[in-house]
Amino acid sequence: MNQKVCFVVMGFGKKMDYENSKEVDLDRIYKKVIKMLFEKDITNYELIRADEIASSSIIDVGMYTLLMKADLVIADITTLNPNAIYELGVRHALKPFSTIIMAEEQCKIPFDLNHSRFLLYKEIGENLDDKEAQEIRKKLKEFVIASEKNEPDSPLYTFLPHISPPVLSDEEYHKRVDEAKGKSDNISTLVEEAENFKNQDRFEDAISILEKLVDLLPNNDYIVQQLALCTYKSKIPNETLALEKALDIIKKLCPKKSLDIETLGITGAIYKRLFKLNKNFDYLDEAINYYKKGYIIQNDYYNGENIANCLLLKTQQDNIKDEEKAYLKFESKNIQQKIIKIIETSLKAGEEKFWMYSTLSVCYFCLKDEDNYQKYQKLFYEGCTAEWEKQTYIDTINELKSLI
Repeated sequence: MNQKVCFVVMGFGKKMDYENSKEVDLDRIYKKVIKMLFEKDITNYELIRADEIASSSIIDVGMYTLLMKADLVIADITTLNPNAIYELGVRHALKPFSTIIMAEEQCKIPFDLNHSRFLLYKEIGENLDDKEAQEIRKKLKEFVIASEKNEPDSPLYTFLPHISPPVLSDEEYHKRVDEAKGKSDNISTLVEEAENFKNQDRFEDAISILEKLVDLLPNNDYIVQQLALCTYKSKIPNETLALEKALDIIKKLCPKKSLDIETLGITGAIYKRLFKLNKNFDYLDEAINYYKKGYIIQNDYYNGENIANCLLLKTQQDNIKDEEKAYLKFESKNIQQKIIKIIETSLKAGEEKFWMYSTLSVCYFCLKDEDNYQKYQKLFYEGCTAEWEKQTYIDTINELKSLI
């Protein structure tokens, strides 16, 4: 094996940072910083990502082998994910040197790691532009070069310098690396294919791949979320059965107890669509509860927009009193105004995503501000890449026309 091995300890997809009540898209850091650095600047390393070799087995031989023998381990612990923290601890126990710890500046570093050297980077939000990514890559390159000096960075071997790390034969190590690399390539390819199919509105094809991924990564929230999303979007064999199946899938993540924004938003969306199909207001109330929870946790504009829209839908309920209808419309308007301020603050801070423009357009439509409604609709269409995303926006506007 001519190349060195860098083992990356981090998840993929969106993960909740519960300490700071926000979502972090770890894929942005992996793809635009770590992967790009090792593809363009530091090409003498084989890159393997921890979540991509995970298996359902209780003891993953490949993972422990790599944590023990990899020439370099990079651990991003931004969301304080228990798996990442555990794997970092195993690495520190098994190897004295060549471990790099990364995290967003806002991450609350656990006490036992306070004395460790960290590569801290600014909060990336929903976007990571090329300039920011380049700055983090530059820092990471410096850390990689420093790690090659083989100076102790493990707290265990720093405070107990006379102990010896365990030993594994090179033959066994090379065998496990080859197995892990094959599995890593397979899962990376499957995740990318599923995402591409989803963006092409080929939900049935995406489902087929995501079901394979669930078998490979049974405890990965991101994969379960994507499977639930594609299942209800597919409308196969019909819309009702697709929604019911999607609900069964997302319930594996215990949405009633969850604080994960993505889980709450998808669960709310399923209940909202079930309401639209059969006009059972119990479903609408469930949707409001899930959207409200997501909105409260993070001031999340997606969940906030949907609460406001669902409150307007609730005004259609039979025998509703005029004063209650007036209150629902007032509360909906109040939330829309707050959402506009939330997004405007994010845009001023440089955080930009086309879904923000969709939400702004919908809010301004409801508030009867025609100029801003048209302005942000145009910006949303310019950034929209999938037909289902555009159709979701159009359906929402058409639905609201009879409610405001």
